[in-house]
Amino acid sequence: MYRLYAAISIIIGMYLDSVLFAKINIAGVVPDCVLVVIVCMGIQLGATEAAAVGCAAGLVIDILFGKAVGINAIAYMIAGSVGGIFYKKYFADNMIIPVLTVGVCAFLKENLMAILTRMVGGRFSYFDMLITYMVPSALMSAALCIPAHALLKPRLMLSAKKRYDRSAGGIK
Repeated sequence: MYRLYAAISIIIGMYLDSVLFAKINIAGVVPDCVLVVIVCMGIQLGATEAAAVGCAAGLVIDILFGKAVGINAIAYMIAGSVGGIFYKKYFADNMIIPVLTVGVCAFLKENLMAILTRMVGGRFSYFDMLITYMVPSALMSAALCIPAHALLKPRLMLSAKKRYDRSAGGIK
């Protein structure tokens, strides 16, 4: 059942990224909703599952919206792995860890995209991009993590608990 929640969450994140926030943005800066969902999944489900979901979601995004296949897949896979570092290592109601993790992952993803853009011949001022897009985007993604984590946590925790109980010999 958690796979269904994961798929629906990723689809909603893709919709928000591609349709809603493409029209509603603040000075051209948008949060990365898919990254937020993947990091929250990593924190709730573990690194392996979040990295797999991140890789799959990144490939779909690259195929549908990107010019180069695999860039978002790598970024989202790394974000899922980083979120999975905190799996079962903090108190579940703590919002600081997910928010900080999303902020750092969003900032690193934007830097990766800037490096790859520079490598293929893009011309821009890194420090202007840092101030006008990268930092605000990371902060907006971190702010979006608060409601996303609150919405995803009950469903993913329930599903993960059932899965854990099954591996221990049945649902209790």
